[in-house]
Order: sequence, then C-alpha cells, then structure tokens
Amino acid sequence: MEVLNPYREFVASISSIEFEQYCLEIIKAYAEEESLVDFSIIHNHKVQTDDGDYQIDIYAEFVALSVHFKVIVECKRYTRPVEREKVVALADKIRSLGGHKGILISTSGFQSGASEYANKHGIALVQIFDKYIMHIQNSIQSEFNPLYIDFISQMPKYYAYQWNYSLNDFPDKKIYPSESMVAALKKIILEKYNINDYR
Repeated sequence: MEVLNPYREFVASISSIEFEQYCLEIIKAYAEEESLVDFSIIHNHKVQTDDGDYQIDIYAEFVALSVHFKVIVECKRYTRPVEREKVVALADKIRSLGGHKGILISTSGFQSGASEYANKHGIALVQIFDKYIMHIQNSIQSEFNPLYIDFISQMPKYYAYQWNYSLNDFPDKKIYPSESMVAALKKIILEKYNINDYR
C-alpha cells in the first residue's frame, strides 16, 4: 500500500524560462553546498556518441578525489507526478554517456515507482515549490512579525528540495536557495532592522 504523500500533488506554477533558470541555479547550489572543485555547467548540451545524438538539459562536471565526474540533469516541467519511465530514461542516458550521477528536477512530485527506481540507481530527485508552500507551517507564529515577513518576501520565488527515499519518500533536504544565499539575505534584513542576531 502506497503511503499518502501530499507532496506528489504539489505543482509549481512556473514559466518555462523561469524553470530553466531555476534548474541552473539549483545545480549551482548543489556545487556550492558540496564545495566542488573545478565545477562547470552547460545548459542545453548536445552530445554525439556511438549510440546516437543526445540532448542534455544540464550537463555539469567537477573534480573530486582526483576523479573527473560527469552529471546529467533532466528538467521536467510537469503538472502531474513524474512517472518511473522518465527516471529509467535518465538512467539509460547516464549509462550511454558514461555519466557518474543523474539528477531529475521537476515542478511536480514523483510517483512511488519513479522514486523507488531512482533510489536503486542513485538518481537524485528534486522538486521545486512555491516558497509560500514551504513556509505555511510557520505562518501562525510569523503572522505579525514584520522581520520574518520581510525576509520571506525577499527570498527567491521558488525553493528546491531533494527527495529523501528513507524518510517515507518526502522532499526534506533544501537545495535552493543555498545556505550562503540565506545567510546573505539574513545579514541584509538584520542590518535593515538594526538587529545584532536573529534565529
């Protein structure tokens, strides 16, 4: 029996141009969080192999442990949960291109079969949310707090969370905005309100 997961049904209303930009920002946030060395990123990359020609939404490279890693990213602007077949297609593309890691970014949630397959094949699933969806749980406490309201209003319009397979298949790890972006904005807000510290 499938666990009820409301996040599967959340859909971010984002234009195609905004979505592409956010996907690039999310991958850059991953690189920042992991302090990747020699990180590079290419949008809409075309690759020719013996298997045929491939179009890659985002192609990233970095060096870790003296190894050159290739990351293949697919961006799906859907209004329904992503199916298993889309994750299988990404896994096949990774194998054909000799990639080391796959990331699938979506404007909607993921079907349980998609999540299970991604977990078994080491593919990260990332979902974009409207920022107000992610702050709704704090709305009662912060309703009359102008500092908090100002902080949220200046945050990016959309957040990105990575799905956690072991935690009942929920998106729980914030990837974007990055910690450095949040810290920089907190500093601006604190200076604006002439406050030394705010948690």
